[in-house]
Amino acid sequence: MRLNKRFLQMIGAGMLAAAMVFGPVQPSVMAEESSITVAETSHELVSGKMKVSFDVRNGGSSTVAGFVVVGYDEKGKALEVVGDSAYLISNEIETFEVNLESGSKVKDVKVFPAKAAGSQAVLLESGYRTEKNSIKVTGAVQNADASGRVGMLVVGYDGAGKAVEVKSASSYLTASEVATFEIPLTAVKLIKDVKVMAVDSQEDAVKLLQTGSRVENGKLVVSGAIQNRDANGKVGVIVVGSNSSGKVLEVNTTRGYLTAKEIGNFEAKLDSGKAVTNVKVYLTGSSEIPKIIAEGRTRINNKLVVTTGIENGATMQKITVKSTAYDAKGRLLGTQTDSLFMSDHDTTTFKITYDSRVSSVKLKYYDESGNEIGTKPIRIKINGQLQSYAQAPVMVNGSVLVPMRPIFESLQASVKWDQKSQTVTSVKGAANIKLKMGSKQATVNGKAVALDSAPRSVKGTTMVPLRFVAAALGCEVKWDKNEQMVLITTK
Repeated sequence: MRLNKRFLQMIGAGMLAAAMVFGPVQPSVMAEESSITVAETSHELVSGKMKVSFDVRNGGSSTVAGFVVVGYDEKGKALEVVGDSAYLISNEIETFEVNLESGSKVKDVKVFPAKAAGSQAVLLESGYRTEKNSIKVTGAVQNADASGRVGMLVVGYDGAGKAVEVKSASSYLTASEVATFEIPLTAVKLIKDVKVMAVDSQEDAVKLLQTGSRVENGKLVVSGAIQNRDANGKVGVIVVGSNSSGKVLEVNTTRGYLTAKEIGNFEAKLDSGKAVTNVKVYLTGSSEIPKIIAEGRTRINNKLVVTTGIENGATMQKITVKSTAYDAKGRLLGTQTDSLFMSDHDTTTFKITYDSRVSSVKLKYYDESGNEIGTKPIRIKINGQLQSYAQAPVMVNGSVLVPMRPIFESLQASVKWDQKSQTVTSVKGAANIKLKMGSKQATVNGKAVALDSAPRSVKGTTMVPLRFVAAALGCEVKWDKNEQMVLITTK
């Protein structure tokens, strides 16, 4: 007999803080017909907890047998979910006991067998309940038919359907294993609905899974979840808040170290609060040179406050900021120099608060060698919409290279990656293109086309030539040299 089998995977990866694109998240999937069956189910309230007992039988060959226990309230809403699994030989029957923390709130209980594992992890079932200071979200995730790190993503929405809080958790699971994740949300008064998704690992790239924001105690709180690439390393987050006119008011950053494929949470606060009407999130940690990602300017208590999001390159060094201040009439008030030390691939916020006499400032940034750091990295606009990628675009031999999957998906084209042949295939309408890693020859509808730069891997992310891809998919492409921006118009 196996008693009290419950393995909770609590929130992993502490606070860390781009297009906002979901990673490979899976919807809720209930069990299908299989050799695993559940029988002799019973439940009773014991010491404030709902004790559930049941038998699991394997009617087929030896396999990992998974199950899900769901507790419902009087309205049929899932309050709490527990999932687990065990290896059963042919025709073996095991008895399990699970305690549901919801106790007397549980009015009905159901136990489901998990289906046979597929090629991706899936969310079997989820539920949530409100406690004193949090909303407890529980879910059962079944891993795919191969061992790997998987997780669960939780998004809390307000009454208007706006995402106000995002959290996640992850764990390494063996093939077909079923595990329970429990994630608390703290924006209890704001959250009216909760959505839960399983997160599987696929392409080797850093992904921004989801973000949410809310005003709390006068500050804008931005939260989100990130999935790391297939290698340990530093990951930074830069949150940029703008007003309704598009002016950047404030920038804040946070960073952390994630293991391979780990899912981490971030949270950043902006003092500008309700003045911020638009939020963008950028992922950092892969640049070879230092970059100024964004610079915000706002007034707090009649004082000018400048915040700058800085991403360092591959070398630890001292970054210097030279600030020149002017009054309302444009008269020079003075110049000051500040420095900060940054480790390799570090991300930080540089904040300067000026006295009330200062009306405007000019800032310049220098690396340790005295070279001025450029403020205009290569940017991409598609139909007027500024894009944001986990791996920033790079210039190689005069060609702009961008992350493979995000650009194809942004252009509404399918994308298929063949790991064995190192080939990517994309289809949109009548256009069919193929590119091969390291090759300067591509094909469009079966015809060979020469490339100025071959697709390559940058920090584990597959990068492809932007102009070729966009043009081959029937888009108009322009380059704004002054703004260091690629302008794409789809047809």
